[in-house]
Amino acid sequence: MIVLDTSIFTDYLILFEEDRHRKAREVFNEMSKSDFILYEPFLFEIELTGILSRKYSKERITEILERIKNKIEVVDEVDLHEISLSVAMETHCRAIDSYFVATAKLTNSILITNDRVMAYNAKKYGIEAYYLLEEFDKAVERLKEIR
Repeated sequence: MIVLDTSIFTDYLILFEEDRHRKAREVFNEMSKSDFILYEPFLFEIELTGILSRKYSKERITEILERIKNKIEVVDEVDLHEISLSVAMETHCRAIDSYFVATAKLTNSILITNDRVMAYNAKKYGIEAYYLLEEFDKAVERLKEIR
């Protein structure tokens, strides 16, 4: 079970920087080799839409979201509220980050992110987390282990 931060999707869908794009692509390729369950907090779609709207038309964003919706399990805010509050209290992180960490906690998932602070806070909270930009090899190896 995996939680991918929005930053991974962004780097996969938009080529801002080649190395980030390659690493995100490799994570998705590795995940496609198995039946990983991909969990995302309810705010994921909103955050991703905001980012994609800087680059793509509404029509293109709708197409992307429709493809993604079939591949993820969305965790409702009601299920995440108390854990997110605990994450924020313990780690002092941003609200959006607390929901990703809480999703990983609730679903007993691994969190993969391109956000150094989120990875640090997730680890601080006891989540197995990987900062993909620096822990790429470890993250891919871990995905291979659990498939």
